Amino acid sequence: MVLKSLQGSISEYEFTLFSNYILSISGIIIPPEKAYLVETRLSKLMLDAGAESFTEFYDYIISNADSSLPQKIIDVMTINETMWFRDAMPWNVLERTALPALVEQLASGKKQKIRFWHAAVSTGQEAYSAAMCVDDYLSKNPVKGVDLSNFSFFATDISGKVLETAKSGRYDKISIMRGLNEYYRTKYFKNNGAVWEIDPRIKNAVRFENFNLQNCYKSFGMFDIIFCRYVMIYFSEEMKKEMIAKMRDVLVDDGLLFTGNYVLYDYFKEDFETKPYNNSTYFSKKKVSL
Repeated sequence: MVLKSLQGSISEYEFTLFSNYILSISGIIIPPEKAYLVETRLSKLMLDAGAESFTEFYDYIISNADSSLPQKIIDVMTINETMWFRDAMPWNVLERTALPALVEQLASGKKQKIRFWHAAVSTGQEAYSAAMCVDDYLSKNPVKGVDLSNFSFFATDISGKVLETAKSGRYDKISIMRGLNEYYRTKYFKNNGAVWEIDPRIKNAVRFENFNLQNCYKSFGMFDIIFCRYVMIYFSEEMKKEMIAKMRDVLVDDGLLFTGNYVLYDYFKEDFETKPYNNSTYFSKKKVSL
């Protein structure tokens, strides 16, 4: 690989410094062919810090002179691709399989609360989609004593910047059109000119928190359903295995895990049952044998 070594551009040595640094603070792997992303996305931060080269900028970062820099680097380097009701499979599984069973458990008193975790939630569309899906299901299939308050939606992301948008529940015209059909848009959103605001009931049902998936998950408690979609592909093989093991430990028996449409079957075979659905797959935690 040959990279530019001119002042203001990143050298191979500098790319190695920053790719290792980004891996250490986020778990994200930046392959050499994506060196341009490091250069283009960090250039402004480098200039703002008064550094004249990426080596000088790296030295400034590790000096801890500016404690806000690690989060700023995470914010610009993370990929925040998301949309409403992304892929049909999870929502079909929820409506046709998971929710009927979970609502029955609530109605019978076997459970008091159903807990969702949306990991790497970006600007919030996935978590709000889940809350809308549950609320809409309950409105069409009413059960005495069961409502949206019986469901908890916890959502995390490593980027504080995207969580600001998520917490606001406010979206522009482009964001609102990506995956959101007219039915949900009419039922759950209010249009204020260039901004669409989500129904306060749905907004208040979701709790957002800044969180690094390299950390321990046990403080969150147990979940019935985990969404961790299209994010593990950016991590090392070791981190993938660690994440799946940690998710297993915070998922109830028979709890569901949605990862996205990519193959990770070998990582799941010991602790999860593979659940094919149409041309997609999700996973259910095996019951622990005593």
